[in-house]
Formats: sequence, C-alpha cells, structure tokens
Amino acid sequence: MEKGTFTIHNQNHCSTAIQKWVSYEKVSSTMRTAFFSFQTAVTVKNKNSFFGHNRWLNSKKAKSLIVLAIIAVMLISIFAFLPKQDESKAIVPQATDNPTAMATATPSVTATPSKSGGSVLSSLGQFINSMVGIAPTPVPTPKPPGVLASAQTINSTVWRAVAANAWAYFQPDIGVDSTTGLPFATAPVFTDWDLGAYIQAVIDAQKIGLISNQSDWSFNARMDKVLTFLETRPLNATTNYPYQFYQSTDGQDDHADSDQSTQPIDLIDTGRLFDALNNLKTYDANLTSRINNFVYNVYGNRTNYAALVPHIKSDVLTDNSIYAYYCWSGFASFWPNNLTNVQSTILNNIFSAGNVTALGNVSLPKATITGDPLFCSVFELNNTDPRLMALANQVFSASEAYYNVTGYYRAFGEGPNFTGGWEWEWVVLPNGQTWILDTADSNSSPIAYTKIAMSFLAIYNTTYSQNLSIFLENTLPTPNNGYFEGVDDAGEALMIIGDLTNSLILDAALYAIQTGP
Repeated sequence: MEKGTFTIHNQNHCSTAIQKWVSYEKVSSTMRTAFFSFQTAVTVKNKNSFFGHNRWLNSKKAKSLIVLAIIAVMLISIFAFLPKQDESKAIVPQATDNPTAMATATPSVTATPSKSGGSVLSSLGQFINSMVGIAPTPVPTPKPPGVLASAQTINSTVWRAVAANAWAYFQPDIGVDSTTGLPFATAPVFTDWDLGAYIQAVIDAQKIGLISNQSDWSFNARMDKVLTFLETRPLNATTNYPYQFYQSTDGQDDHADSDQSTQPIDLIDTGRLFDALNNLKTYDANLTSRINNFVYNVYGNRTNYAALVPHIKSDVLTDNSIYAYYCWSGFASFWPNNLTNVQSTILNNIFSAGNVTALGNVSLPKATITGDPLFCSVFELNNTDPRLMALANQVFSASEAYYNVTGYYRAFGEGPNFTGGWEWEWVVLPNGQTWILDTADSNSSPIAYTKIAMSFLAIYNTTYSQNLSIFLENTLPTPNNGYFEGVDDAGEALMIIGDLTNSLILDAALYAIQTGP
C-alpha cells in the first residue's frame, strides 16, 4: 500500500508495524548471530631463531631443506615439459526455463588442479611445510544436506521432518516463556497477531503428532495457559480494549510499545486472533464456551468486540486487500449473521479491480497482495471459492517469472529486516505497482522469506519451488531451534528466528501432508 492511502484497517496494521519496529530496534543488536565463521591459524617459526647465522651453518634440518628445495626445482622443471591436460570446465548456468541456480548465489565448487603435476606438487608443498613448521590450513566441515536437499522425493515423510524443525521454535524458553506459556515474537513481546499464530501452530503440531503427552506442555496445557491469559489479561482502562503489546514473561502491558499506539485497537491483529480461535473451537469443541465467553463478553467485564462489527461491515464493501480478506473472515466466524458473504465480497473486489501485467508477462489484480495473509487464508480458512487458489497461483507464477527474467528469487511477505525494523513486501498494489518494499529503511533490500518459499513448495512442488526452498535451506543455518527468516538478493542470510515464520511453515507442512503423497 502506498503511504497516505491506507484504509482504516491498513492504518491500524501500519501502526502495528511502527510498534513492531520500535520493539525490534531494542533487540536488533542481539538478533544477528554470526554462523559458520572459520579462522585460519598459521604458525610460522620465529625468523631470528631459524635464520641466525650460526644455527644456519650447523643445522642438519636446514641442510635437508636445501636438498628438498633442489628436488622441488627439478620436479617443477620436469612438469613444465609435460603436455597440458584439459582445463577445469567452467560452470554453465542453467537455462531460464529450468531455473536451478540463482544469479546471486555462489556455487560450492571443489577446486581441481589444471596441470598434470598439480597433485604431486601439492603433496611436496605439504611435506616442505611440515618440515618448516607451518600448520596446514584447516578445512571447514561442510554443512550436511538439509531435509529438502537430501530428499529423493518431497513427500509426507519429508514434510513431517520440516514440521518438526518448525515446531522446535515453540519449545519452552526458545519461542515460548516457560513460566507463562505465552509466545515470543523475535523479542519477549507479542501482539494478538502473534498469539493467533501461536494458537494455530499448536493446532497444526497436534494434528501432525508432534506434541508429547507431557502434562506441562501438552496440547491442553498449552491452550489452557493461552485462554487463561485471554480471560484475565489487563485491558486499557480508558477503552476497555486490549493493549497492542503484551510482555511474554508476565502477561502485562508492554507500556514502552503500547503507549505509542494511536489506535484504540488493532483490528487486523484481532481478526487474525479470531481466525485461530475459531479453528481452535472447531478442533476442540470442549473449549467453545471458554472462547465464546470472552469474545462475546458474556459477563460484561471484558471487551465489547461486537461494537467493531459495523465498521468492518462497511469496509468489506470496497476493500480489496488480502489482509482484509483474511482478518475480516475472523470476525465473520463469530458474527456470521452480521457479516455475511465477507469472503466472496472481498474476492469480488480484488478480481474486479482491473489487472496489471507484471514482469514476465504475468497478470495480477490491482489489489493489495502479499504472501503472509494470502497463504494463511489458503491453509487456515475453510473456503472452497476457487478464486482464492487462483490468486495464490498468480502470485506464485509472478514470482517464478520474475526469477526467470532477472535471476533473483521472489518470495514476498512481511517480516523483520536487516536493520532491526519491519517491512512489507507487496507483490502488487491497487495503483498497479509490483514488487514494492514498504519499510522505514530506504536501504532495505528484498528478502526471500522462508515461510513463503515453503508455502509455494507445499502447494505446487515444482522445480522453481524446490530450487528456491533448497537454496534457502543451504544458505541459512541448520534450523535446530526453528527456521530462520530468509535471504536477501545479495545472498545474505537474515539471522533471525521468529514465530510468524515457523507458524506458517507448520501450516504449509500440514497442508502438504493432508493433500500430498
């Protein structure tokens, strides 16, 4: 969305971005961890002790070195007259109709000698070095192939392994506070959007079979902690709405961030929470009454969410944002009689707004589209309208076409960037612009987000989606505590692990397991 043209709900979401940016600025110095750095230690004998005049004349070791040097010169002379072998063949880029390599990626190549005597001279050099006392350069242990790169076929077994990697983030004291059971974002502060992402992640993990029956961290125990928080969390005394940010460690208002909000409530974040709560009711009917009690304010001492419905009903008529589609669906799941046909109306708005031809001759609707709410909608909402999948296919096709023309991967979403801020990557906007970054940092570059790449792979499983996902897997560190955010156009890894990335990857994994081989 262009600045200055946000609708009311997008202004709210932009406000969330500002708050998130402030939060991430606090922790930006701790979010970048250096991985896989190797130091070459070369130890050389002290020149004075070795080349001292008297020691040189009397050293048997030195005399041996003279002999070795003469032998080396003779061998080099002999090899100079040997016929040349073929030079190492250059790496030939793949054709753009089979994009298996990224233009900015540096291929991993094992050097081979181009002359026939190379290996002999190398061995001789190593022997001489050992005589002089020069330590050989250590060879870094290569990163083993990841789950995707080592797979013969991307099937349900592979996706269960991917899901297990993503679920590792949501363990106590990694992505969830071990005392409160509340989620972390990339900092120990969260919004209702983060809380919805966590609820959905727990549902997905339970369906896949990743949660143990350990009483403290079982499905029921986790959801009890979340619902207890929603039933009792402190509310803004003036508005009686939830604060925008809460502290993971104690469930209290995070004043440093919430006090900067200019909106009484973030409707987008609330709608995302409602999507997850509706899915939670559907999955476990035993929790229905607890959820309904605070959503509908049954006892009159919580938030009056029903007062927000008229505004949303009015917005639905003209909004063509995929965020509106996803988040107003959450409100519609609790007030279906007041918000009828929300999904079909917004899809009508999107597909009747006209089209723009993006790079690579792919048609996109002139609407507000990015990856996160689009693929959350595909994976989480009970919607059989084929136009939603058609929209997802247009975004995927445009991303692949962009790569074929430029050599740069595209997997646009929202998330943290390299400066500690937050950015939205718009595939397309209502004014017809495509591939637009919306961030406070003018020097920010596009990031291929792991969660969007995995979403492509789960739905399409094509050569492009496989190459993209494997490229990210190879470039980013091993996901021992969850998947890292992504990689920019220069091939630099974004060393941040967050809840939104790993929640959406769990979504994608469950979808692939349920629909694929």
